Parts: sequence; C-alpha cells; structure tokens
Amino acid sequence: MLTPEASVRHVRDETSGRHGERYNLVLDVYAKLGTPRRDLATVVAQVYLSRLERHPAPPAVFDGPTDTEVLPTINTVNLHLTEDRRLNLKVGHLELPYGLETTITNAGELRSFTMGANTGLGVDWGATLNGTLERFQYEVGVGRGSGMFYADNFDPYSLFGRIGSPVDSETYGGTTGWGFSVFRGKVLNPARTAVLQRERVALDGQVYFGPLGLLGELSSGANGQGARRVRVLNGLAEVNLTSRRETVSGYVQLVGERTTAGGRGVRGWTQVMGVRWTPAPGWTVSAARDERIWRQPGTRPQVFLNLQVRRRL
Repeated sequence: MLTPEASVRHVRDETSGRHGERYNLVLDVYAKLGTPRRDLATVVAQVYLSRLERHPAPPAVFDGPTDTEVLPTINTVNLHLTEDRRLNLKVGHLELPYGLETTITNAGELRSFTMGANTGLGVDWGATLNGTLERFQYEVGVGRGSGMFYADNFDPYSLFGRIGSPVDSETYGGTTGWGFSVFRGKVLNPARTAVLQRERVALDGQVYFGPLGLLGELSSGANGQGARRVRVLNGLAEVNLTSRRETVSGYVQLVGERTTAGGRGVRGWTQVMGVRWTPAPGWTVSAARDERIWRQPGTRPQVFLNLQVRRRL
C-alpha cells in the first residue's frame, strides 16, 4: 500500500520575530510479504522530500535555514521468524525503541517525546530482534550510530532495547502500559565531525481514563567519559484530552532537563501546549507553542510557535 502525504509547517521564533516554513512531500509504503498460509515479512518505507525556507531553528540534518534534503526516515524489513510473531528480525533504517516514542505514532506530527537531544539519535541504521508476547513486547538491537545518514568516520555505534506492555503503536493516542529502555553508544553528530559517548536508561508509562491521558518518562544517564563525563537527568510529563469523536485533541507537556558536571548543575524547564484537529478524513490541522519557562541566568528566552496543515491521501 502506497500512501502519499504532503504538509506545510509555519515556524515562528517569538523571541526574535524570525519566521519561516518547512514543506514535506512523503511517500509512505506498507506491505506484507508471504504465502497464502502465512506472512513472512512486513516492509515499511517512509521517504521525505523536505524543503526549508528561512527556518528560524533548522533541524540538525539540514545545512541551514534554507535547504532541501531527501530524508530516509523509516525503511525496514521485519522478517517474521515465527508464525505467531513472537520472534522477528528487523533490518534497515529504523526508529530506536526508546521511551514513549515507541508507543505512539507521531511521524510528521508536531507532538514529540524526544526530550531534546537525549540519546542523540531518533533513527539509525541497524537490526533488532523483536516480538509481541501475551504480556509484553520487546525489541533489542544494534545500530550504526550515525543517525539519518550512513557514515563510517569516527567508528560510531549504538546498542539499544526496550521491554514493555503490549501497545498499539499505530495510533496517535495510546493504551495504558509501561516500558523500560536502555541505550549506549558513540553517536555521530549531524555534521559528521565527531562522536559523543551517551548512556541512558528510561522508565515510561501511560494511563488513560476515557478521553483523559496521563503520560510520563524519566531518563537518566551520562554524556562523555573520563574528566568530561556529564551526568544527565531528563523528565517528561503530559496530560492530553481527546473529544468523543476523536476529531480534536489537546495536550500539555512539561519537560525538565538537568546536567551535572564537577559538582555544578544546569537545569531547564520547557512547556509545550498543542492542539490537533482532523476536520475531514486525511486532513490534519495542528498547532503547538513551545516555551522555555525556566532557564539559566544570562541565556535568551525561547518561545516557538508552530502551525501545520497536513494532507494524507
């Protein structure tokens, strides 16, 4: 099944007054390969053609505020080694199984659970063993450590895994459950000029009371090694509410970050408020306001407003 998608996003830096756009054209492929008796593999391919125009905060995979890139986001083949899918082998360019991002589909959405540059990777080239059992799901694997673009300089690598409650990861919402994640790697920076050692463990959970959802994630670990080792503690909490017909949903997130080195700590708090409206099948209109509500003295305030219209055919 081939599903084209197009979106336009307006981004405004409320502090500086600068603003710009991001345009996406997406080809999304989902297919099952097998025989009349059983599925042998599931293929997922998502390729973005993305264009930035005067973007006030360009993502690291772009070369500047005005740039065009072809981005291979998720491109995997999941081989079903057992018929009941308790044991599968996934290979390709995959989303890291880490934290709340694993349980909710938010590709192309404004809503995010990445907590900034926590692991330093959202996707990576690699392979995982994964499966769904009666009471839990698991996925554990090894990756290149180079993120969006494959590269072999500086010998990056990544090791990662998550175990948690069985959830339907194909929805914007979610189901009640929990998860435990681990990550270790030497992550290649987007400029492909150096690697950074990262170690993380995380506990995440979500519970739903009808239309009301409560989500949280706590992540701890370190960046660097030796004398440059920095302790890191990140946390995210979200409250969301969805209308009865599921056409309107809103959420408020509070994200906390703390780094400690040499006995001194640096911390920050960010608040995100967002709303999503689906006026007709295939159409999504969303908005989000991202504000750093507590920051270190001497640093600039940060307030970003995002507006997006998305069409999925």
